[in-house]
Amino acid sequence: MFFRRIIFILCLLTNPAMAAESIEIGQVTTKQLEEIFSFYQYSGEKDYLMIPEYNYPPIFCNYFPSDFNQITDEKKRNALFIKILAPIALRINNEIINERKELKNVAQSLKDKGSLTQKQIQFLEEKAKKYDVFTRLKDDYRYSFLIEKLLQKIHVVAPSILIIGAALETNWGTSRIVKEGNSLYKALAWHTKEGLKPIGEKEDDSYRIKTYPNIYASMQEFALKINSSISFENFRGFRQQVIDRRTLLLGSTLAPYLVWNSPLKNYAGLFEYTLSYYELNIIDKSILNSKMIAKELPKHLKGLTL
Repeated sequence: MFFRRIIFILCLLTNPAMAAESIEIGQVTTKQLEEIFSFYQYSGEKDYLMIPEYNYPPIFCNYFPSDFNQITDEKKRNALFIKILAPIALRINNEIINERKELKNVAQSLKDKGSLTQKQIQFLEEKAKKYDVFTRLKDDYRYSFLIEKLLQKIHVVAPSILIIGAALETNWGTSRIVKEGNSLYKALAWHTKEGLKPIGEKEDDSYRIKTYPNIYASMQEFALKINSSISFENFRGFRQQVIDRRTLLLGSTLAPYLVWNSPLKNYAGLFEYTLSYYELNIIDKSILNSKMIAKELPKHLKGLTL
């Protein structure tokens, strides 16, 4: 027993502490955020394209820096905007991938056993409600239908689409809806006084711009909208064609099929041009890598994490 304890203590002394899987950042200034990024060498081509490794650190900002609007260098500001949102977009896609895996496991169980457990049925019903899938069918016919429709909806959304959508709707993070409400896509809430009142709106006081606890929540909701709303049905249909051809899902391929209620003229064309100019297809090919944040932050920066 004594020797086992000695071996255990030696293992603790010789093995480094388990590295964090991710880092959550709270309220920071631009300088503080840049120092964290620099510490983890989060700087690639154009300061935001992590090539040739295609790995991004799982550093998740809850908010844009408090002085983000004060960055006068547009090139620097846009690069930082992308660096903030890229890990979040990759994280959301990882969550969608895991959700899809669980759905496929349920589908395989129904195929193999001819029935589902109560827990699996509950999972299907919850996903059907979340992704707006409806049917009056009952029993196994119902479950087969739900699985088929959910498999069409629960699929990755190219990170470039999530990033560029936010860039165009918030003027690259400088809009008041970001600073005051962590809103990235101008999502509206109707017949409520909660949220941000649109500036210049004099005729209709029945709606507000939705606010969020953090920018992750805003992007997560937008990704869900793409995967559930009828407004994006054509987009999802084309995405399925790309998947069937076993072709990589890239924002530049999918952009022409975007249907988005935006006041911007030629939204799809502007979207495609911006995505191409910033070469964000590279992020579509990338992954999160927790090894990039293996080093522990120094004390003065660690206090900025949640």
